[in-house]
Amino acid sequence: MLRKAYIALLLFLSLGVQGQKTLIPNVSNYHLTWTTLNPAFSGYRDAISLSSLYQSGLYGGSGPQNMQVNMHSPVGNSKVGLGAVVSYNTSPPDDGMYALMTTYAYRIYLGTGRLSFGMSAGLYGVRSDINNLNIKNPGDASFPEDVYSRWSPNFGVGVLYYTERLYVGVSVPELLAVPGANQSLGANMEDYRIIGIGAYRFDISPSFQLKPSVMLDYSRASWAFKASLNAGLFQKNKVFIGAAYEHPNYIIALLNIQVNPKWLVGYAYTMGTGKVRTALGGSHEIVLRWELRPTIKTIDEDPFYF
Repeated sequence: MLRKAYIALLLFLSLGVQGQKTLIPNVSNYHLTWTTLNPAFSGYRDAISLSSLYQSGLYGGSGPQNMQVNMHSPVGNSKVGLGAVVSYNTSPPDDGMYALMTTYAYRIYLGTGRLSFGMSAGLYGVRSDINNLNIKNPGDASFPEDVYSRWSPNFGVGVLYYTERLYVGVSVPELLAVPGANQSLGANMEDYRIIGIGAYRFDISPSFQLKPSVMLDYSRASWAFKASLNAGLFQKNKVFIGAAYEHPNYIIALLNIQVNPKWLVGYAYTMGTGKVRTALGGSHEIVLRWELRPTIKTIDEDPFYF
């Protein structure tokens, strides 16, 4: 009974956090799918970069699941980077969201690095069927009996500065609220989700690197702080092992393997901490990344990992 109460409470808090409805997943291995969080990352790896992500649900499997395909690339030797993101999120009992977004970045050289300005634009779709819920007052207008389905536009903006050793950026990935039933499309700056990120690479030796990073995810409804530390092992960083902590409920184990110059496999396991750890359950996350570098290379073969 206590476990069920914890799960109900956590789901309620999760819905409160996502009251605006969001398709920006709270991923653990966020280093590999950056353009979802900040469109200014488009083209930053100076390669055709294609990644896919699957994240299983927390809360004993009762939480949302996320899937996405992410692609971005520089446009020749220009200052422009382009990308696209296809996302799907499903939340029990029957609530699904879809996104088809394009990303654009304009990058200029500044000092030893680049300053990138990004924006995203596309469509969000939502499909909700609450007939599986046990509603106390049937007929309540807040809980429509018909399946709710709708598509609406959305946009995002971001700015980023990065070098071969560091990056720092801030973004608002969703400028419009996803309208629910009987709601009109609109924006409220007070409800914006603001994501700040930063990281630095320490070269300890040719075969060992340390890469700490932080992410602050803030909105009026809630905020989350995530800090991670990845260690690159072996020549040209074939294996990365790491850990992350997300305030206040999660610890995360990370493993990323560069199989060959084109393929990378990433895995993360998220688990709850404290008294609610048994109710939270665990979440698995898998990322596959494929990259093709152009004939004209603008960065080293062993690129900045983030």
